[in-house]
Amino acid sequence: MAFIPSHRKKHRHEKREVRLQLTSMMDMFTIILVFLLKTYSTQGQLVNPSNDLTLPSSRIQTIPEMGLDVTVSNDWILVNNKPVVRTAAVLASEDYLIGSVQQEMLKYANEAEKMESQYGAVFSGKVTIQGDKNIPYRLLMRVMYTCGQAKHPNMRLVVYKLEA
Repeated sequence: MAFIPSHRKKHRHEKREVRLQLTSMMDMFTIILVFLLKTYSTQGQLVNPSNDLTLPSSRIQTIPEMGLDVTVSNDWILVNNKPVVRTAAVLASEDYLIGSVQQEMLKYANEAEKMESQYGAVFSGKVTIQGDKNIPYRLLMRVMYTCGQAKHPNMRLVVYKLEA
């Protein structure tokens, strides 16, 4: 006994064009992009303080700028995280100019000046100085003098921002 349906459905085999609705998806991606750009803006932390430093605090509102990094700790003076001279040796010296730091900074200045002449990238002479809050004032002044003599006259001191 065979089953025979009482009425047969006729299936139309039309070709339908399937479309993906991209309008709402593009809106969603635009919102995500704007959110990420706001979250990862360039006003984040530009300078990573050294682990062996305790930076002074300030109520300054100015955002730090990128530049050559000079770190003055209780043990070493570093240029771009490269140890250059021991702090004790600088304090024992009577000379106001720190020769080894000047030589290291001049290497960076000369390289930046070459890039300026070849590629047009402007050399600003900016330097960010991270100094432990317990270093002597005369040491900080000697480091700043050396920076000025090494073609880096635009100095910024890095501090922790106090929350109001």
